[in-house]
Amino acid sequence: MRERLLELLKVSERPTPPPGSGDSPEIFRASRRYFHYTVISWVPKQIAAFFGLLFSLAFFGSLETDFIQAEGLDRFMGLLEQLEVRVGPIETNPTDFFWFFEGLAISIWTLQFLFSALFLKLAWELRWYIVGDSSLRIREGLWSLREQTMTIANIQNMKVKQGPLQRLLGIADLEVHTAGGAGGEGGEAGSSDDSASGFHVGRFRGLDDAHALRDRVRKLLARHKGAGLGDRDDSERSAGQADRSESEELRTAAAALLEEARALRVALES
Repeated sequence: MRERLLELLKVSERPTPPPGSGDSPEIFRASRRYFHYTVISWVPKQIAAFFGLLFSLAFFGSLETDFIQAEGLDRFMGLLEQLEVRVGPIETNPTDFFWFFEGLAISIWTLQFLFSALFLKLAWELRWYIVGDSSLRIREGLWSLREQTMTIANIQNMKVKQGPLQRLLGIADLEVHTAGGAGGEGGEAGSSDDSASGFHVGRFRGLDDAHALRDRVRKLLARHKGAGLGDRDDSERSAGQADRSESEELRTAAAALLEEARALRVALES
């Protein structure tokens, strides 16, 4: 079923490394504990939706309870039951529409509960991170696949974020801020402040060791900056070598000019 769903959605199981990844980019998923984190965050939403459904059923009288007593609504429903509506050869009662929509609501809640539980696991399995020599890529999403590619040389800042529940589970997020970097296909934008200042944000969610990834990216960034701007000592050394070479050429030219002057003097004297 999983393979058929991926084929139907035209989603590959593993991502494609971005340009500049090098020969052996690191490709990894979010921590399994991040999957547990999404499940824990999903449960309260389902409980709230379930109690909302029970409340609506009790309010409209399909579920008998002592907690909800709506006498005005009961009288209103009693009046509707006395009415008859004819649609062609079919006779119906307005209250039948209430029962129809309540049944529809129960069916929708049940289907979304089953499918959202299934998609939680698939969404975790399809969340991939790639760290290459000169680029990063984040791929996430199931219905809407999003790939965000960032150039390491454009990274301006990195932040490790960890909420209380994440701290309890031992995971954290790494935010990578790039200046002037364009997100990949459907890439996430940063906050309004980041967008206004020309920054883009990539989020590596649910990492076992966000600090280790941050340190690795810092080393790659330092290597790129060193290769691009050059070391100060190397620049000074190159400048000194150029000065010495120029002095040697001047001395050689002066010596040749002196020899020619001497030869001319000898020729004039003779």
